[in-house]
Amino acid sequence: MIKRSFTCLSLSLALLAGSAGASFRDITDTDLAQAAASLDALAIMQGDGAGNFEPNRSLTRAEFTKLAAASLGVSEATAYRSYTLFPDVLYTHWASGYIAAMVKSPDLAKKQIIRGNADGTFTPEKPVTYGEACTMLLRMLDYTTADVGPIWPTDYVAKAQSLGITKGATTRGENDPITRADAAVMLRNTLRTPTKGGEKLYTALSGSTPVENSILLATPETDSSLSAGQLRFYEGGEIVNRPAANTLDSALVGARGIVIFDKTATNKVKSFLPEVSQRESYTIVRAERQQIVTKDGGSISVGRKVPVVVQGELHDYIEAWYDLREGETVSLYYDNDHNLELIAVDHSFASSDSYIWGVDSVAIPSGYRIERNGVTIQSGDIQKYDVVTLNPKAQTALVSNTRITGLYQEASPSFRFPEKIKVLATEFAVSETAAPTFDKAELGKRITLLFDVNGQVRAAVPESELSVNMSGIVTACTESEVTVQLFNGLTIKGPIEKAVNNVAVGQMVRLTQDLNGNLRVTENTHTSSNPGDWIVSRGVLGSKPVAPDVQVFERVSDNAPLYQIDVNNIGQEVISGKKIETVVTDPSGTVIAMIVRDATGEGWVWGLVEGASTVAYEREIGEPGTPDYKKIVVYDYKVKITTLENGEQKTYTIDVAEQVDDLIGRPTPLGLPRAALSNTGEMHLTSKKPIYIGSVGLTAFEGYQSVKTDKGIYPVSEDVPVWVKSSNSFITLRQAKADYDGFTLYADATLDDGGQICLIAVS
Repeated sequence: MIKRSFTCLSLSLALLAGSAGASFRDITDTDLAQAAASLDALAIMQGDGAGNFEPNRSLTRAEFTKLAAASLGVSEATAYRSYTLFPDVLYTHWASGYIAAMVKSPDLAKKQIIRGNADGTFTPEKPVTYGEACTMLLRMLDYTTADVGPIWPTDYVAKAQSLGITKGATTRGENDPITRADAAVMLRNTLRTPTKGGEKLYTALSGSTPVENSILLATPETDSSLSAGQLRFYEGGEIVNRPAANTLDSALVGARGIVIFDKTATNKVKSFLPEVSQRESYTIVRAERQQIVTKDGGSISVGRKVPVVVQGELHDYIEAWYDLREGETVSLYYDNDHNLELIAVDHSFASSDSYIWGVDSVAIPSGYRIERNGVTIQSGDIQKYDVVTLNPKAQTALVSNTRITGLYQEASPSFRFPEKIKVLATEFAVSETAAPTFDKAELGKRITLLFDVNGQVRAAVPESELSVNMSGIVTACTESEVTVQLFNGLTIKGPIEKAVNNVAVGQMVRLTQDLNGNLRVTENTHTSSNPGDWIVSRGVLGSKPVAPDVQVFERVSDNAPLYQIDVNNIGQEVISGKKIETVVTDPSGTVIAMIVRDATGEGWVWGLVEGASTVAYEREIGEPGTPDYKKIVVYDYKVKITTLENGEQKTYTIDVAEQVDDLIGRPTPLGLPRAALSNTGEMHLTSKKPIYIGSVGLTAFEGYQSVKTDKGIYPVSEDVPVWVKSSNSFITLRQAKADYDGFTLYADATLDDGGQICLIAVS
C-alpha cells in the first residue's frame, strides 16, 4: 500500500502510471476489479505502478477533473497548460492542462463541466465530494440545471441515482468525499449511460465502431491456446478471436459488455467495458443440475440451455454445472424481464498457480479443500506428477492426473522453450509457465505431458521418468485417420498405423504410437465384476464416488458399438450393477468412466428399418499368375432406418456384414444401435423389437412427459418419433396431437425394467 506521506504531486502522477492491463492486488471485489481493469486499459484511471489501486483513498478536485477529461477523450492536455484560469492553478500545476481543457476546449466548454468557487479559486487539492462528482458526471452527459433542478447538489445527486450513474458506489452523503473505488464504478457507469441526446460517451474513445453485447471468454493468461496479443469473445452466437492493443486484466473474463478499439490500430481491442445493469453476484455453496445454492441461503433455478462462461469457454448449464465449485463467485446476467440469460464464473486462478506434486516445492495451505474430478480427497491421495492448482478465493486445491505419453514430433519456435508442440500426433499450446519444463526434452523422443484442471499443458517429463497407459473410445475413423476420446478427458486425433484393421467407431481401445508417429489402436476388453448399483442422483457406484462429469458409454449387445450417453438424460434413479460391465477410476478411486449394458434406453434409435440395395462386386485375392490368385464375389449389404431427429425426418444407411432377409422390401418398426448411425465400417447389426403396449386416446397423455396405459404410466418424451402408417413417414408428437385422436404405443422395455415409450403409430 502506498504511504500517505507521499506528496500530492506523486499521488497525482500515479494516475498516469502503471501498464495497461495491470491486475490490482488491493482489490477483492469483482465489480470494482472489472471497472478498474476497464478504465486502466483505456488510460483513464490507473494504479500506482506497484500493483496497487488504492481503492479507499479519496480524490482531489484536480484528480477527478483529469479523470473526467480522459473519459471524454482528452488524452493529451499539453496544449492547454499555458493557460492560468484560476489563481490557485498555475501553469506549473500537474493538472493545469486538464483543468484548462475543460474550460477552453471548444467541445467541452459548452458542457460547463467544471466551475470555480465564488472567490474565483478552484481549490484543486480539496477532496471532491459525492455531490460535486455527480454534478460533473451529469454535465458530461449534457444535463443542465434546467434538466435536473435548481437545488444543488440534492437534485444532481437524485438525477445521477435515477440514471444508474451511482450504482455500485458506497458513498451516500452529498458532501462526503468519494473514494477512488466509487470514482471508478461511477465513471464506468457514466461511459455506458446515454447522454441527454442519446449518444454514448464510449464511442468517442473507440477507433472503430464498438461491439456491444459481447462476452470476453479468454485472454492468453486464462487460456494458453491463445497466442500473445489475442483475446477471445462470444458475439452473436459465434466465437471471435481479436488482436489486442493492451493486456486486459483476467478480472474481465466472463463479463458481458462493449469492445472498445484502439484509436490508431483500429482493429485491435483497447479495452472492454463491462455491463453492470441486470447483473447479480453470488458465492456458490453447491451447484446442482437444475439450480445453484448460494452462500446467503437462497437458491437460483437455472434452465438447461442457459449459457455458462467457465474456464474461458461457453457451455450450456446442463453441460457445465459440475464445473461450478464451492466458494467461487458467479455473476448472473438478466434481461429486462429478469430472465436469466448468462452465468459467468469468476476464476481468479490460472496455470501460473499450479504446481507439480512431488517435483515443485509446494505445500497446500492449511484449511484448503482438496478436490479431484469434482470429489473431495485427502492429501495422501495425491501422487507424484499430479498437477495441483490452487484457488485462493475458494480455498480449494484442484488436483489433475491427466497425462499422455507420445513422440515429441514438432515444436515452435524452439523445442526447448516451445509455444506450440505436437505430441501423440496432436497439437497443443504451451504457456510460458510450462515451457521451461521442456528443457530436457528431445525431438523424436517419447515424453509424457502433464495437464492442469483446465486441460492446459503444465509440464513435460521424459518417458524414462513417467509413462502412462492410455485407453478410450474411438469416435471417428477412416482408412488414414483415427480419433480417440480418452477416458482422462482428452481427445487425440491423428494418422492411423496402416497395419491396423477392423477399427470401428464405438470400440474401446488402448492407444499407443509407433516410431513413425502413427497412432496405433488395439482392442481393450477390460471388464469388471459387479461393482454395485449406481445411484445416479447421489453420484455413487457401490462404495465409490462418481465424478459429476463421468463419461458413460452404452453397449446394447455383445457386437454393438459403444455410444456415449448424457448422464442428465438417464431416467432411472438406479442402474443395476449387473448392467455395468466396465468401470474406470482415477487414482483416488473416483469413477470417471463406465460402460453399461443396455441400461438406459438411450443407446437405441427407433424408426422404420428396411433392407436397402445389395451390391455384388468381384474382389481379387493374391497376385495374378500365382497359385493363390482367385476372384471371389463380395456382397455389399446395407440397411436403412428412417426416424425423427430434432423434429425432422431423417434416413440413415448402414453397412452391415450380412443380409437381413426379413427386412427386404418391408419397412418394419425396429430399434437399431444409435452408435451404428455414425459407424463408417461394416458391422454385425443388432436390432430390437419394440413392445406393443396398446392404444390410447388424446386424454391419456399427461403433457409431454407421461402417458396412462393399461400396463401403467409410461414415460414419454416430446421428441418421440410418431409413425404415420398411411404415408410411412414421421411427425412430431406435438403435430400428432393436433391432427389425430388415436395413438398406438410401443415401449423399449417393460416398466419394471425402466421402459419408456419409444415409438408411437397413428393412422
